[in-house]
Amino acid sequence: MSSSAPPAPARDSRRRATAALRTGLGTVLGLATASLVALLVPLHWAQDTVVSRDGFTRTVGTLAEDRPFQEELARTAVGQATDRILGERATGVGFLDRTLENLTRRAADIAVGLTADPAYQRAWTQSLERTHAANVPADGGVAEPPRDLVLDLGPMLQEVDAALDRTAGVDLGLADRESTVTVPGSRTGRLIEAGTRLTDLAVPLTWTAGVLALLALLVARHRFAVLAVLGLGSLAGLGAVWLLVEQGVQRASGMLGSDPVVRLAGERVVVLLSGSLGEQMVTAAWAAGITGVVGLVGAILVSGGSRRRSRPTA
Repeated sequence: MSSSAPPAPARDSRRRATAALRTGLGTVLGLATASLVALLVPLHWAQDTVVSRDGFTRTVGTLAEDRPFQEELARTAVGQATDRILGERATGVGFLDRTLENLTRRAADIAVGLTADPAYQRAWTQSLERTHAANVPADGGVAEPPRDLVLDLGPMLQEVDAALDRTAGVDLGLADRESTVTVPGSRTGRLIEAGTRLTDLAVPLTWTAGVLALLALLVARHRFAVLAVLGLGSLAGLGAVWLLVEQGVQRASGMLGSDPVVRLAGERVVVLLSGSLGEQMVTAAWAAGITGVVGLVGAILVSGGSRRRSRPTA
């Protein structure tokens, strides 16, 4: 007794079911990859720009060349510090208090004049390094982040102290008394700790995304369609992540408190960092969009060619 081959309709039905299964599995894998890509762009950016001290200093260090910002920051920081220190020495005697006020203005003017000095710009970079080390548990920084944000302005105030001593013969000791500023209520500790742990996953998640993308292309019958899912899905995911980033920027601005120095520096740094992330996300979005369009056009051309081949001839 000889076995006969399954009838043609049964073979066609099985082939269609297999193709549908492969297409569905490839789509699921493609969407999973796209979701990971949308997360990996900000994760790698945070690892290279926020967690890394060199990356943070390199990015935020560009503010050293922003003269209007540096002049406003220097005048605000030194004015606030000298007001606090000299206020403790108020005598109630008119001419003495006026002398102290003049000294306050003189110190602020000297600080503003320093902002173009390469020594002050180096001090700005050192302040960034020390602030990073005081908050982020990476690159030899603190073992665990403090509950509230800590700013270290010591190197900048040391330059002002030295300039005051040279030009006015007065040593206010600003760096000794006002170098470290804690932002009460900012509660950045848990955010920094969670962010550091997430960035540690950037490399393994990148490998995972690569494996999923390869599986999606191998499993799917229509590879151009999977390419379209990868590209357009990543584009949509990047858009959703950017909306979350904008909400995070607004929340970060609200955590800076009322201290004028902290608000001035913090808001400028937040804007700079969000702009840096935005540039990377725009680049990734262009790549995802181009990938999606190539996949979509390829899928349409392949589908059209298949229909023409399967059309019966007279």
